[in-house]
Amino acid sequence: MAAVAAVVGLVAGILLGFSSPGTGPAAQAGTAPETSIRRTATTLPAEFHTVILGSFNDLAHADSKRRLLREQGVDDAAVLKQADYSSLRTRYAVYSGRFGNRRAAEEHEAELAQLGVTNSFYKFVTR
Repeated sequence: MAAVAAVVGLVAGILLGFSSPGTGPAAQAGTAPETSIRRTATTLPAEFHTVILGSFNDLAHADSKRRLLREQGVDDAAVLKQADYSSLRTRYAVYSGRFGNRRAAEEHEAELAQLGVTNSFYKFVTR
């Protein structure tokens, strides 16, 4: 009898969960603007194609540029370190996107231009 009551309670909870508007992602879906520029995962591969948005020799300037780009709508703007990626020509580079090929990175660069992000360039980054 207790098992039946537990199953009934579980089913009732599930049904209430589906019928309740809640505050989860589905309830908030209409509040955020749609954009194809999304933040990427934090674990970076040994090599990838990307778009460089700024090159800096000090971290403060790189972080400042990253913040400005995020305010502009580039949600995945982040900083790469030359210590981690020897192919960089400066100590820090602000980048957007990780891609498996050059064409995808260049298409992303065109998307960024639509957000008003200019003075960017394609780069194949390696450790």
